[in-house]
Amino acid sequence: MAMAHLPRDFGHCRTAAVLDASGNMVAGFVFHNWQPETGVIECSGAALSPAWAKRSILKALFGYVFKTAGCQMVVARTAEENTRVRRLWKALGAAEYVIPRLRGREASEAILCITDDAWHQSRLSR
Repeated sequence: MAMAHLPRDFGHCRTAAVLDASGNMVAGFVFHNWQPETGVIECSGAALSPAWAKRSILKALFGYVFKTAGCQMVVARTAEENTRVRRLWKALGAAEYVIPRLRGREASEAILCITDDAWHQSRLSR
């Protein structure tokens, strides 16, 4: 049985929204747990469909991480069964680590990490 998703307080964070042509929000992202001393930030997000994931939007999101915030790594956490998100992050150059029981006794979690070097080498960053 998977862990229930409860509302969380992200604390000090930055957010980004992706809007469709009609101005409706189709995806949202929270950049949180920024550690300036190590240059690491976490990213959490949700979307109504995968249509938001255009090169220009990805460049803007990762531009915030690597240029504006000056990070050297961004980390995402997702359920092991969330293959769509895992596939996207790996296409962007993420290293993936699946940790058993991180989402509860019966549920594993995938930790995906993209370094600035991996992002700059990915075909989507160009």
